[in-house]
Amino acid sequence: RMRQVFILSLLISVALCTATKLSYIERHQSAVAPAASKVLRSRNSRSCAMECALAADCFGFSWLEGLCRLFSWSAFVSQPWQSSGLCDLYIRKIERLQFVGCEQSSYSSNCGRAIDGNRNQSFSGISCTQTTNNLPEWWEGQLAAPSLISYVTIYNRQGCCPERLNKFSLQVDGVECNQVNLAAPFSVANFTCNAFGSKIRVVNQHDYLTICELEAYN
Repeated sequence: RMRQVFILSLLISVALCTATKLSYIERHQSAVAPAASKVLRSRNSRSCAMECALAADCFGFSWLEGLCRLFSWSAFVSQPWQSSGLCDLYIRKIERLQFVGCEQSSYSSNCGRAIDGNRNQSFSGISCTQTTNNLPEWWEGQLAAPSLISYVTIYNRQGCCPERLNKFSLQVDGVECNQVNLAAPFSVANFTCNAFGSKIRVVNQHDYLTICELEAYN
């Protein structure tokens, strides 16, 4: 039992240490704050940072006397802010995750084109990966290290066939984190995930899979 308590304490310490890297202080002892989308009881600002990291729409939080108030980007840019007791305002750090490899279900063009840093959305620009049409088709990227994946940004092919990405499953380590079903094609879009892992997969069940660039963020 003592060993279990020690391991639990160690895991909590690691989590709190990680949380300090998830946000930075924007204002100290502010008398106003953005409108909260969610209010939680929290032991300290580090625990609050973890709550923000796990909330899909959280851009930051205010911390005051054990209260953790999460707010969104729209609340942050909206003025005026609401009056509050003197609180510290934190903004969530968004960092782009690094890929070290990839693979895909079939090859019409190289999978690495989806993570080559080139956001060109024209297929003739030789920066879009594409599979054949043997369903289901998938693309998978390997991260440099297991990470919390808050969302991914996908740059879709333009000039032809953007509707091919209207419906797909976004997965992390084989577990679905977002089922996308769009009524209209997109050019560039963010898709929430909020999952922890090292492999990000996009699965297309109904057509060729074409991705011009995929970026993952924690």
